[in-house]
Amino acid sequence: MADLTNIFDTLMQGIDESSFPYISPMGKYREEQHCVEQHLQWLIEHLNDEENAHLEQLLNAELRVNLLENKALIKTALATGIRLALPH
Repeated sequence: MADLTNIFDTLMQGIDESSFPYISPMGKYREEQHCVEQHLQWLIEHLNDEENAHLEQLLNAELRVNLLENKALIKTALATGIRLALPH
């Protein structure tokens, strides 16, 4: 199982590196990312310490969910690619 995890991690890294042209600094993705960062910065500046702690917990949970979703999408894409590549 460890070998499959290593293969998957290597594929994830390759996919991340290959996807850079699609999320270039001039792209819509970067514009949206900048907008989100501005709103988040404003929010952080206007929350008290307890509220900021809850916001940080929320952002960390959201990050974990996004990572799990991305891994699931990549595994699905790989499984689909392998299925399509196999002779029928």
